[in-house]
Amino acid sequence: MLAVMADPRNWDEVARLVTAAQGGDPDAFRELLQSHRAAVSSTLIACGVRSDETALDLAQEVALRAWRRLATLEDPRSFTAWVRRIAANAARDHLRRVAVRREEELEHALELAGDDDPHADAERRSELRLMLAALEDEDAEVVELLVARADGISVEALAVRSGLSEGALKMRLMRARKRLRERLEELRKSNR
Repeated sequence: MLAVMADPRNWDEVARLVTAAQGGDPDAFRELLQSHRAAVSSTLIACGVRSDETALDLAQEVALRAWRRLATLEDPRSFTAWVRRIAANAARDHLRRVAVRREEELEHALELAGDDDPHADAERRSELRLMLAALEDEDAEVVELLVARADGISVEALAVRSGLSEGALKMRLMRARKRLRERLEELRKSNR
């Protein structure tokens, strides 16, 4: 029974367990989680979670979110889709946090790379401009934003200048840096 709870033939059993869990039965909820473990795991993997350890942590987060929100589930038969949606949101939240952290690390590295030597600072900026040239022409606006950030212009000022919210600007910069890293990796491989 555990592996096939998502099967329509078992919807009545899922509905019974959901109703019992909504009534406060922790054993019923535990059985629901056990029977939907594969659905949660496959959803996390499909959304881009690659680490087994991270997937286990996120599965626990999904269980906690599901328990806290169980009373909001109106149709007990839709538990499978509902818990998958929670898992997808947990994966997206995690991947967003990871991307922001990497973005902050790159910003920090760029800041550390500069020093008080104007020649070294100019050289670093020149290298950055060359790397940015590796991006597609369609990214010209984003290239300008990246260069401006490297020149020390604040995100707030760039957001006002570009007419974007700070969050949208940060996301655009993050995506551009990701494309840049990928393009640079391609260039490194082709030069070997």
